[in-house]
Amino acid sequence: MVDLRRKYFRSGLIPLVITSLFLIYIPPSANAATSTILGNTGDYPLGITLDSSGNIYTANSSSSNVSKITPQGVSTILVTTGTNPWAITVDSSGNIYTAHPGSNNVSKITPAGVSTTLGTTGNRPYGITIDLSGNIYTANYDSNNVSKITPQGVSTILGSTGTNPIDITVDSSGNIYTANYDSNNVSKITPAGVSSILGTTGTGPVKITLDSSGNIYTANSSSSNVSKITPQGVSTILGTTGTNPRGITIDSSGNIYTTNAADSNVTKITVFDQAAANAEAARVAAANAEAARKAKEQKELTEILALIPSIAELTLSLGETTQSLYSTKCVKGKTTKYVKYGAKCPKGYVKKK
Repeated sequence: MVDLRRKYFRSGLIPLVITSLFLIYIPPSANAATSTILGNTGDYPLGITLDSSGNIYTANSSSSNVSKITPQGVSTILVTTGTNPWAITVDSSGNIYTAHPGSNNVSKITPAGVSTTLGTTGNRPYGITIDLSGNIYTANYDSNNVSKITPQGVSTILGSTGTNPIDITVDSSGNIYTANYDSNNVSKITPAGVSSILGTTGTGPVKITLDSSGNIYTANSSSSNVSKITPQGVSTILGTTGTNPRGITIDSSGNIYTTNAADSNVTKITVFDQAAANAEAARVAAANAEAARKAKEQKELTEILALIPSIAELTLSLGETTQSLYSTKCVKGKTTKYVKYGAKCPKGYVKKK
């Protein structure tokens, strides 16, 4: 079967493939994924995360608490938080952190369920993330900046952002990125606190993520598309989504997924790796060239070997010609001898011309 995706991708006609995954029911016999209600939460859960054991945690904005749902579906209200928790994250030790736009602070909840206020933030922190050292960062929507809170609870303003930062992420080097809802761009803040605008986005970026290569992706709620910004700041619209995308994530193969609030579905954007494709094309071309070179050498060798009998005959003929030019041929019956030119033939031999 002809792989049309490969065919048209190589021709440049299809740079990416976009499909929409509607949430519909298909009988289990069709090997489809099944949807179930895993467990209940507090009121109006806005943020969600999970730990290394597969436990789910939600930030419940209206009831100002955190729910925990085990993989078996056992639901509990883990503990209360600050006012109106909006975003939530978890560290490698299982500590939970929530950002509260209602009280401008961050709560820390230990695995034992002990809740404390870790530190204060700027105004209306809507996004939260954590780095490899356990530092907490929040995107402060109204104050247009990012707060950093150390594991010891020391709070500082790390740097400024674009207008109304609503989501935040961090890379392995400790650089912070925010999706700025009203200025339609992404800010980058280095660990030293140097702020810059990394690149532009579609309209109304509300969620942000990054891949292993450092590329940034935003879900743009008003323009219903996804932006990609390279580490060098090159911005492109990667693909369209359903209406009003509100969440975004990426898998290990580089596929992008968005939750589309107005359509109640999920969009998948599959991106072909142009660099990898170019490298593969170069490898195939080099292999073909090497095969052609070897085939040419083999052909030439075969032709040379075919000429060997003719060369031997020619050498013999040339030898006889040389002898006839520089000596006298003497014959006695079937015996032939050559003597120096001008010398007499041996007794019994007759000179031949």
